Amino acid sequence: MRYMLGVVLPVILQCLFVLVVVEMNTGNGSWVGLGVFLLAIFAIPGTAIINALYIRSHPDLHTLSVINRCFLLALAVPLLTPLFLFAL
Repeated sequence: MRYMLGVVLPVILQCLFVLVVVEMNTGNGSWVGLGVFLLAIFAIPGTAIINALYIRSHPDLHTLSVINRCFLLALAVPLLTPLFLFAL
């Protein structure tokens, strides 16, 4: 259950966020969708691997504290996305 909440759920939420940003920027001549997509190609699997390793290496910690840390790490993609909105 820890892996479902700490790895799978953040990946699904990241993918939905990227999908929304890409769909919002389709057809208006902006490169933001492509930039976010390229960021997501590397960031989403990276955060999933890091979250899985963190959960595996800390079996003694309480589940809620582990899940909180995993969600904080998963915020990397949504927090980096505005950089593409302003840069491109």
